[in-house]
Amino acid sequence: MLLNEVLNQLPNINKCLEKGKILIIRIDINSPIINGKIIDDYRIRAHSYTLRLASDAGARAVVLAHQGRPGQDDFTSLEVHKPYIEKYLERPIKFVDDIIGPEARRQIKELKDGEILLLENVRMLSEEVIEKVPEAQAETMLVKKLAPLADYYVFDGFAVAHRSQPSVVGFPMVMPSCMGPVFEKELRALSVVFEKRGKGVVLLAGGAKIPDTIKAVEQLLKNGFVEKVAFGGLVGFVFAVARYGVLNTALKQEVEKGGYLPYVERARQLLSKYGEKIEVPVDFAINQNGRIDVDVFSLAQQPLDIGKSTTMQYKEVIDQAEVAIFSGPMGYIEDERFATGTVELLRAAAKKKLILGGGHTILAAEKAGVIDKAFHVSTGGRAFISTIGGEEMPAVKALLTSAAKFRL
Repeated sequence: MLLNEVLNQLPNINKCLEKGKILIIRIDINSPIINGKIIDDYRIRAHSYTLRLASDAGARAVVLAHQGRPGQDDFTSLEVHKPYIEKYLERPIKFVDDIIGPEARRQIKELKDGEILLLENVRMLSEEVIEKVPEAQAETMLVKKLAPLADYYVFDGFAVAHRSQPSVVGFPMVMPSCMGPVFEKELRALSVVFEKRGKGVVLLAGGAKIPDTIKAVEQLLKNGFVEKVAFGGLVGFVFAVARYGVLNTALKQEVEKGGYLPYVERARQLLSKYGEKIEVPVDFAINQNGRIDVDVFSLAQQPLDIGKSTTMQYKEVIDQAEVAIFSGPMGYIEDERFATGTVELLRAAAKKKLILGGGHTILAAEKAGVIDKAFHVSTGGRAFISTIGGEEMPAVKALLTSAAKFRL
């Protein structure tokens, strides 16, 4: 089904905004966190608009969101996010250290018109990190405990739209549902890229999510949605190793220590099939008492940025493009010395129709001063390119099912 048809069939948030009604709103405020501190709050800013719409309409908003995954350094309580939401809403909200327990349910029942209640990190429920079909997720405790307390469900978390989890696909099965404004905006931007069918579209793919990136890029190339892919970040490192076979003893130890060896073979297969469409770094920046650039054949440690020659090479690719999708930084942008490649390419891409995706990409774009020049800022970088590549969005399927069943 074409995205324009999907947009025509899905009710938007206006269908669910009624004074006194209780809305369960699934947003995505998962943010980059270092040492327990949020270092970029773009997603929170974006979703504050959604929450303001609900509050201003006199609806009673129950907010579901997550931060990180169990076992990861950024897996924290959403209490950290509360002051940021209040800052952008310019009004207080409630927070409860509970999700489906008696205290959470009591506070939901006692909400007054216009009030907002943020529940605890939904991934603290083990069932939320397990993916199943929507019908099974409708039987989870999360849905069974909360759905009877609410009138409508609003899905606005584009970055988790590709996850078949209870908070994403369970609620639409049992209650009238709408798409939120952030999600709607994402779908409209996707439709623009789909219309291009790859002509003049370049993807700059960086970051550290190697398997997800390889999977998404494979689908993008297979379906012809991009003309060129230029790799950076850790995934660029893996592709450089795959193309040039530069596994000297020291570098092989780095690859094995990082657990990247299985991905080198996958990258090699992708290069064999689509090599003319893939750009791989020819040099990298490393830290040796400061930043120095080395070519791939001299590399003996895990790099921290793409080098100057690679940056020039990628700028030439961008110059030939009409649309530049930037998903994931080219280097370790938290350190100014190794943000150079990312910043320079973002500034070059900003002269085109630039689509930004992912928390760290947005942070880099703000550093580069191009955030306001972007055609679209996606709240879910990997979700964005996965969807372009043809990956199904379970959230869309669930919302379509709900629309047909409840007909708002």
